[in-house]
Amino acid sequence: MNKSGIIYRHIADQLMVNRKEHFTERGIARTLGISPNTVSYAIAPLKKIGAVQLYRTYFEIAAFKKLLLFWAVNRKFERDIVYSTYIEVGNAGEIENHLPNEIAYTSFSGYTKLFGNDAAAYGEVYAYAAEKSLAEILLRFGKPKERSGSMYKNLVILKPDIVLEKKIVERALQRSTVSLPQLYVDLWNNNTWYANTFMTKLEKRIDDIYAKAILE
Repeated sequence: MNKSGIIYRHIADQLMVNRKEHFTERGIARTLGISPNTVSYAIAPLKKIGAVQLYRTYFEIAAFKKLLLFWAVNRKFERDIVYSTYIEVGNAGEIENHLPNEIAYTSFSGYTKLFGNDAAAYGEVYAYAAEKSLAEILLRFGKPKERSGSMYKNLVILKPDIVLEKKIVERALQRSTVSLPQLYVDLWNNNTWYANTFMTKLEKRIDDIYAKAILE
């Protein structure tokens, strides 16, 4: 994920998890180890679409959903894929049970790990893997392959950005899953037909959590 995506995730996570309403570009730059100019570059288009309101010394989120959608539209999801393969199993849970510890689930597995599956049956597993875990995945599942007669693959591994990888290694993620904003963005970029069902369920949960964050 590019640096703008890292910045958008940081803002969204801080708002939802820590109830933080006001941000400074220098504060974000210092926390993420990114230059202030890069933060300014990422924030500028959010101002144009009305997602943020700028003040003299800080900015605040004016339209949280716009922030998520702008991030989703500009997310280059497929560029982060480092391994994908087809595994002959009865269900996705069998794949999940054979993955190493240092990963972060996303998409359908991520939603199910956090909330249980009240959306739809799914057959594909998406996860970010730290460098050590990626090597282990290659050993366990071998060279990439496809289901006979199609290009279908049911295990997709992505490379995490440096911030996410640190959290994976430190086991700092709830249920080994990406944060809700990133889960939303990754589902938005998933072209599987039932991704919309998961997104609808997740949107409702995010709206409820965001509303509580604003009211508290």
